[in-house]
Amino acid sequence: MMPKNKNSIDILKIWYTPEDIKLLMAGPFRRMGLDRYTIEEYAEMTELPLEKVKETFERLAKRGVLFYYVSRRDGKKKYMIPPLFPGLVEYFIINQNVNIDERRKFVERFHDNPEFSGFLANPSDFSVFRIVPALKPGTESRLIQVGEEVQVDKSQVFTYQDVEKIVREAGKLENNIAVLPCTCRTMSMMLKTNPDCKRTVTNCLVFGVPARYTVEQGIGHYISVDETLEILKKAEKEGLVHLSQNTIDRHGFICNCCECCCGILSSAKKYNLPNMFQKTDYVPVFNMETCKHCKKCVKICPFYAISYITGEKEDKSDDKIKVREDVCIGCGVCASNCPSESITLKKVRDVKPADTFIEAVTKMMTGIQK
Repeated sequence: MMPKNKNSIDILKIWYTPEDIKLLMAGPFRRMGLDRYTIEEYAEMTELPLEKVKETFERLAKRGVLFYYVSRRDGKKKYMIPPLFPGLVEYFIINQNVNIDERRKFVERFHDNPEFSGFLANPSDFSVFRIVPALKPGTESRLIQVGEEVQVDKSQVFTYQDVEKIVREAGKLENNIAVLPCTCRTMSMMLKTNPDCKRTVTNCLVFGVPARYTVEQGIGHYISVDETLEILKKAEKEGLVHLSQNTIDRHGFICNCCECCCGILSSAKKYNLPNMFQKTDYVPVFNMETCKHCKKCVKICPFYAISYITGEKEDKSDDKIKVREDVCIGCGVCASNCPSESITLKKVRDVKPADTFIEAVTKMMTGIQK
């Protein structure tokens, strides 16, 4: 999944030793995220010494460049090569098991490889990333169903459209949610590219299999549902956008993204790359009768999609707020930060996610249209 150039080769040399590469290429690791083997299976298939495979797999997993999960079917630990992102990039950059100089060297190589932006801006109109609306105001009062053409979820809000539902679904299982440092803000601090960004760093969330992996490797730590919701509330107050995977269920992560450091949001904004993520299905609607004219929504909008238009009357009764729906990503940060709760969200589209994460990655990589 990496651009084929010298920079990518340099990155691979940071991640893996020549011996690691020989061992990984000796076996059937051919399909990213799909080929999964226990240590015993891999040793048998490659005819390599079991102890050698065990040492290599466990060391690479600790470095964040080999992923594992415990199968629900047979309880066995199975290893796989994760996607480039979300996956390899994140687990390596924030991994304190890896020497900081090594991580900085990787960040510099990664940042100096412009083809990665082109890689993300793929020709597909499907993205593995999806914006999820903010927590407040409450879901039931927030969503206004409009238009006869949008009837699919008239009586309910699907999980992928509600960040609290994602969290509560994950929280049904014990030790199923973990928090870890934000990769993008960590990388930004290493490169000193956005010194003015003061947003919280440790607020990226992972669920299920990634949660167990990151905790066991000392990358993150478990948190409760209530702690998770508090992190999301604080993120919204900081103007951060919830970014998750573009799938129906079993969400693996929620990133809380700023437009200055986030590789996805900043690139989409700077280079006008709308296919880097899927917008939510909603746009904000303003109640000018209760609006306090504080203009906080204008200031906090990460994509400058909101404009305040001053009228001619002294009492401001003819002032208006305009939303550029073509620019708005539907994050709801304006609504969650409105002091008078004068902003609700209306549904303007109905874009369905992929069923699974593997399907989402496949669609993005192969250019399959929605």
